[in-house]
Amino acid sequence: HAPIINVLTDAQKSEIAQLQEQVADLRQQVREIVTSVQYTEPENPTPPTLAEPTEFVWIEDSVPEGANAQGNTPWEFVKKPLPVFSGETSSKRTAAGLSQHFFDGAKTPLRISSGDLFFCYVYLDPANPPKEIMLQWNDGSWNHRAYWGSNSIDWGNDQSPSRMRMGDLPGTGEWVRLEIPVSKVGLAENSEVNGWAFTQFDGTVYWDRAGIVSKSSQQPLYDSFALWQEDQKKFGGKSLPQNLQTVLSLPASDRTNQQSTSLKEYFIENAYGPTREAIAALAQKQADAQARMDAVQKAAATTLVYRELAQPKPAFILNRGEYDQPREQVERGVPSVLPPFPEGEANNRLGLARWLVAPNHPLTSRVTVNRFWQQFFGTGIVKTSEDFGSQGEPPSHPQLLDWLSSEFMRPQLSGASHGWDVKHLVRLIVTSGTYRQSSQITPLKLERDPSNRLFSRGPRYRLDAEMLRDQALFVSGLLHEQIGGPAVKPPQPDGLWFAVGYSGSNTVRFKKDTGADKVHRRTIYTFFKRTAPPPQMSTFDAPSRESCTVRRERTNSPMQALLLMNDPQYVEAARVLAEQTLNQPADTIRSKIQWMARNVLLRHPLDGELDQLTEDFQLYRMEYAADSDAARKLISVGEVPPSDSFALEDVAAMTMVANTLLNLDEVVSK
Repeated sequence: HAPIINVLTDAQKSEIAQLQEQVADLRQQVREIVTSVQYTEPENPTPPTLAEPTEFVWIEDSVPEGANAQGNTPWEFVKKPLPVFSGETSSKRTAAGLSQHFFDGAKTPLRISSGDLFFCYVYLDPANPPKEIMLQWNDGSWNHRAYWGSNSIDWGNDQSPSRMRMGDLPGTGEWVRLEIPVSKVGLAENSEVNGWAFTQFDGTVYWDRAGIVSKSSQQPLYDSFALWQEDQKKFGGKSLPQNLQTVLSLPASDRTNQQSTSLKEYFIENAYGPTREAIAALAQKQADAQARMDAVQKAAATTLVYRELAQPKPAFILNRGEYDQPREQVERGVPSVLPPFPEGEANNRLGLARWLVAPNHPLTSRVTVNRFWQQFFGTGIVKTSEDFGSQGEPPSHPQLLDWLSSEFMRPQLSGASHGWDVKHLVRLIVTSGTYRQSSQITPLKLERDPSNRLFSRGPRYRLDAEMLRDQALFVSGLLHEQIGGPAVKPPQPDGLWFAVGYSGSNTVRFKKDTGADKVHRRTIYTFFKRTAPPPQMSTFDAPSRESCTVRRERTNSPMQALLLMNDPQYVEAARVLAEQTLNQPADTIRSKIQWMARNVLLRHPLDGELDQLTEDFQLYRMEYAADSDAARKLISVGEVPPSDSFALEDVAAMTMVANTLLNLDEVVSK
């Protein structure tokens, strides 16, 4: 495995430290309960049996505690409105051919008694039904199978406990309860099942709520240590830790005091009736805290780490690149056209890093400054920002580039105590007279400086894809500004991933995230599949990320306008902005539109613009008043439900006006 570590933020470190303290405190509370018990063996112990068969749910919303979930693709738990029988989620799987997800190693196994029944709920997608479904159980062996439908999966011997046909496929489009007698799949009395597999051939299948109907208690509570030991021996002690399995196998007279105490304390903590309720409550709190710690660790950024070898591996020039034909040996070094390593600096990666930021290095600071200039002006001082070499374009203002580079490394204007201060550089650029010029162009400027390489005017260019989406979400108040966290999947057209997906990949099918806290996050957090990048980004020239792109091309196409008008997130942003506009205290529609235009354009709209937008509103209102279904369909787009405080036709009409504003050149251009 690669040497990877989690890089936690200060907030994450603080939260984990608090959770660790909480877990330690909970463990101590459990320990105090266990050690405070003055246990005596009862004269007439009561066996933990049930008079009537009882349903024990083993799988719902997650796999059992301690289980190792596996599969040829990861488990996928889905929520409503997708089919869910009970609880919050069901397990969904779509397959082309044979596919399976399963778990084993459950901490609390299912104990098998004579006459027990396994049960499970299944929902077959009517639009994509499977050819066969199969359930499978592990008692140390997976040769316990039941199936429905065609005989497409050839594991085991047909019509034997290793592959028992239970009937035809259940009906599609509804939840069906499957029941399987344990005797049909060859599970003997007193055996323990610690794994369950869900298998299918083709189709889309949802699984939910699975377990066993049994007369035996699956999580028995005892009042007798002796009786508990007898039952553990009957089941082979498989649910115990390995060291206690060894202790259990010894006669009581051969155990040391420490061994006897450890076994009895395990019994009191996990199976003793009088203490179980209090300990279970503490254990649940501990599990919740541990789950939160795991979630924080999972959300943390990761980085690669390494350590220098004591003796670097030799490197050679290879004859025609053949790995088995080394020629002369070469040493670490930097190109001779650049400054040499500082004297006394180690000839390793740390030395290379220090050489890159050395004051006499001619490139690092200039390249960095040029990138920031490009970000604000659309074009760098060196236009070919990806190439500062002999094939690149010379700087338009070499002295400006040199001065900015020097100021970036060793600030003179800010009084800062250290260099490489990005905030200082950004402040310097955006407060300059050059940047604050009007972007309005005159015939003379167009003639003498058509590409603005002389900075005769302020920058003007179409915003990048990420900025366009973030701007629409921000101006409507939808932008979720949380910093950090995992990637999210806002909506995109169906089928894009499937067309380029590999069978078995976890990105074969796109599944949109739900919840405003996910789909309205900044675009930088959007999940990116390089072979099928989000069309909202690629349409506006965002690179596919298959290779490094320092300088983006900027195009103008009809597809871009169509996306801004029709993409669900832009439509939703327009509708939410429309609702805010209608909620303004202004007396007239014209005044409300004036408020919206002021917020979007960051200037007061001209009278002619207001006249046109107000007229548009009235025309749209008449149209949607005559077609309420179209109005309802328009305002229902998006994650946030529409407000019921305004007339349907008013919201729809104002949505179209907001959409018009968000499409103006001065909104989509800097």
